[in-house]
Amino acid sequence: MIAIVDYGAGNLTSVKNAFAALGVETVVTSDADTICRADRIVFPGVGAAKSAMDNLRKMGLVEPIKAAAASGKPFLGICLGMQVLFEHSEEDGGVDMLGVFSGKVRRFPDVKGFKVPEIGWNGVEVRSASDEYYFVHSYCADIVPETVGVTEYAGVKFTAMVKRGNLWACQFHPEKSGRVGLDLIRSWLTSQPSELPTIHSSTPTPDFNSTLTRRVIPCLDVRNGRVTKGVKFKNNIDLGDPVEMAVRYSEGGADELVFYDITASAEHRPIDIGMVEAVAKSVRIPFAVGGGISTVADMERVILAGAEKVSVNSLAVRNPQIIAEGAAVFGRQCIVLGMDPVKSGKTPSGYEITTRGFREFTGMDAVEWAKRAADLGAGEIVVNSVDADGTRAGFELEITRLISEAVGVPVVASGGAGIPEHLVTVFREAKADAAIVAGMIHSGDYTIAQIKEVMHKAGVSTRMTW
Repeated sequence: MIAIVDYGAGNLTSVKNAFAALGVETVVTSDADTICRADRIVFPGVGAAKSAMDNLRKMGLVEPIKAAAASGKPFLGICLGMQVLFEHSEEDGGVDMLGVFSGKVRRFPDVKGFKVPEIGWNGVEVRSASDEYYFVHSYCADIVPETVGVTEYAGVKFTAMVKRGNLWACQFHPEKSGRVGLDLIRSWLTSQPSELPTIHSSTPTPDFNSTLTRRVIPCLDVRNGRVTKGVKFKNNIDLGDPVEMAVRYSEGGADELVFYDITASAEHRPIDIGMVEAVAKSVRIPFAVGGGISTVADMERVILAGAEKVSVNSLAVRNPQIIAEGAAVFGRQCIVLGMDPVKSGKTPSGYEITTRGFREFTGMDAVEWAKRAADLGAGEIVVNSVDADGTRAGFELEITRLISEAVGVPVVASGGAGIPEHLVTVFREAKADAAIVAGMIHSGDYTIAQIKEVMHKAGVSTRMTW
């Protein structure tokens, strides 16, 4: 029996789905006896160290997890589930943790040109081989004697993977790292204690220097269970089934996906959870969802259904505190602020926030709103230019650059992508960390692989194997 530990901080659905994709059954449990009886233990996690430790204590799982880690049984820690195995975290003013490994977990330093959280695909070096895995975190663990995988970000080399006998743990998310992630999980399922984890690539990297890649993110607007696309939120046409398109884009090189249930809020209904669950079962890359989310409970339903991130837009304008509330429960890396700015002479930056699909002007300055949202706890900001949306004439560079320079969290450019060179420009000139594409790939004019080839040839770091 393989037990996936549920301590209220786990990306449980994604982990369970990854094992299911390998034909392996698992049991999600918070029962100490079941964990002790299990043949293998998976200890996943997202969120904050303090809440994770509080939950482990309340549920009586501190000693069972320490015992499982020391038992010699195969044990796999993932993301927060790795960090909690260390002695101490700087997060939340300082948190003592399980102490299975020596060393501390520290926040990434403030370094110009680097955004925190680190979100995206970065290289991991193991045994002079490397490959790219999906990271999403603000804190990183010291390199310790048991470190077997190293990654670098913001000028810091940190533990990406640690191993002691049958105990493996990784900072990245193998369950959301596509084929290479599944390969690593398969390796854990079959390896003997003396073996190091298997890295998919066999390319020697003697001068290893990891680089966080720029992400290409297909956007799927969903209405009545179908993907639709319009221009400036109007004249939408039917494009197909969201799950089928998600699989196609995932297998075609997408780094993430984003789904917007575009009529859920207007129709005063919750987001289509069935669609979220179907996507989570079908793809092995991260995805975000938005629309029809009004409360922290709505966020929880979406995350439990298998999404990695929740996007809030009009709701956050009406109730900014929802950002802080969501970040406190799930960690800021799970909370995305979507915004729809339009050129306006009424605000200092020249851009005004609109809501309800460009139907309502708020008078709010877009740059100031971005800064406030980041201060409240948004881990990422999607800048969807109303003026450029669906035009395929290029991203709105000015507002993207203004916001990217104003906040310390990753910024995603959205609206206007028409040719691959538009992505090169928005990464170089507007300093975007990721870019959303829709019409240019939905139409079949370009594939994600073609977009990335242009980016690669232009010297823009991008993931080229999947």
